[in-house]
Amino acid sequence: MGKYRYEITKVYRFEAGHRVWNQNLAEGRGSQLSGNACPPENKCRHLHGHSYVVEITIGSDTLDADMVMDFYHLKSAVKELIDYRLDHSFIVDRNDPLFPQLKAMADEFGLKLFVVDFVPTAERLAEFIYKYLKRKFEEAGVKDVGVVKVAVWETATSKAEYSE
Repeated sequence: MGKYRYEITKVYRFEAGHRVWNQNLAEGRGSQLSGNACPPENKCRHLHGHSYVVEITIGSDTLDADMVMDFYHLKSAVKELIDYRLDHSFIVDRNDPLFPQLKAMADEFGLKLFVVDFVPTAERLAEFIYKYLKRKFEEAGVKDVGVVKVAVWETATSKAEYSE
């Protein structure tokens, strides 16, 4: 059973680059599973991109016009973030040691950065989108509907979810 009696999920897609600048596969949770052996390189420290898939699940214990919310309204709530700010951007942590150089290149060449205050892993992006949508609902005065979870797929086989 879910958090609410009724839950709906909408799926979004966007293309973006990022880097996990603090990745160290020889340390951290789970490193003992590979014998603390580090492959020749920490691949995710490099600039790279993904075809992201985002699943947003919202819910309610009641229906309005036989719906939790029309999918159109849910799409409207995140359209600006996903379609205009994240899509075809480079998501960068302002604490990344390369940030000053990336920002200078973006300014000089008109490149699209989406600057965040965290390492842009799938987990943290899921949390960011969750909190963004929750804030949108609060600002708009949406009642009796809550954000259940946000899942971010980086690849066809790897996703992270965030819920409260």
